[in-house]
Amino acid sequence: MSDNKQTLLEQQLKSYIKAKGPVSVRAFMEACLYDPQHGYYRQGNPLGAEGDFITAPEISQMFGEMLGIWCVTTWQAMANPVPLQIIELGPGRGTLMADILRSLQRLHPNFEMLSVHLVERSATLKETQKKTLEGSLCPVYWYNSLSEVPEGPSIIIANEFLDCFPIRQFIKTDRAWHERVVGLDDQENFAFLVGSEVPRGAIIPSRLFNAAPGSVFEFCPDFEVVMKDVCRMAKRHPMAALFVDYGFEGPQTGETLQALKGHKSVTPFLMPGDVDLTAHVDFTALAALAVANGLKCYGPRDQGAFLSQLGIGARAEILVKNASEEQIEKLASDVVRLVAPEHMGALFKALCVTSPSLDIPAPFDQKVAS
Repeated sequence: MSDNKQTLLEQQLKSYIKAKGPVSVRAFMEACLYDPQHGYYRQGNPLGAEGDFITAPEISQMFGEMLGIWCVTTWQAMANPVPLQIIELGPGRGTLMADILRSLQRLHPNFEMLSVHLVERSATLKETQKKTLEGSLCPVYWYNSLSEVPEGPSIIIANEFLDCFPIRQFIKTDRAWHERVVGLDDQENFAFLVGSEVPRGAIIPSRLFNAAPGSVFEFCPDFEVVMKDVCRMAKRHPMAALFVDYGFEGPQTGETLQALKGHKSVTPFLMPGDVDLTAHVDFTALAALAVANGLKCYGPRDQGAFLSQLGIGARAEILVKNASEEQIEKLASDVVRLVAPEHMGALFKALCVTSPSLDIPAPFDQKVAS
């Protein structure tokens, strides 16, 4: 994104605020990430070492291979329906799907009965995905939203998909909860301000009514849209969806909105449209929405335990056999990065949502209470 375009988006936002007043945190994030001309995901490729952040599939092929194993066991648990759709929400550069397909081709006899359906809003990333998956033995289709994907037996994968959804923020004052908004300070710089009071019982969980002044609560309205779309896929056909993301079990207070530029944390007001904005996923809220929509829900489980039980250690041992010393060192480092609690192992979690008719999917061992 050029400096001129970045300046234009900043000017547009400030002009709007001057004319109409402060905007919600959600509206600010929506503009910064998805503005039709200057939004972050409308620009270049943000992923990888040369981008602003790196995801687990870009760290190691083993992550995608483990999810491929999960797809194989889940397909078998579904009684091997054919044809089967593999759907990925927010496929990045296509790396994860390529690794998943490699495992499926090696491990499942009905591989040729698969079709791949990718949900992606970024035109730039779509082109990258097409190059990555060029030559795939499965037909590959693209959509702008899950609601466009045809119904049928499906496995849905969503890795680091939910964290980029715009959130609403609320802040507790001495007397009540208020919407947190983005306005301008005396120097016409972006600033967080206190907006309208939120009616008691409207959005804030009851256990947080008496939180300390200054507490922040975050809420993502789009989670409900996603779960309704997932529920649609499960109404007449077997369906299992796996969500992997960084997040927590709520409800809880605390600000998780963060901005990344060049793999470094920056202020969320820096260069709107040129900086990645994300927020941690409330897995408890997500699970409650799944149950409310008539689905079974399992987890969340820490990513470290999830990958370990799927066999990432054993896979690393196999790869080591034909690796150089440098490659062996990287394989060991990658496993630590993906599973160790002090790295991605505890912060990242996996949640599984299934059709009501399906049994517990491995490696999950218990259902979220309804």
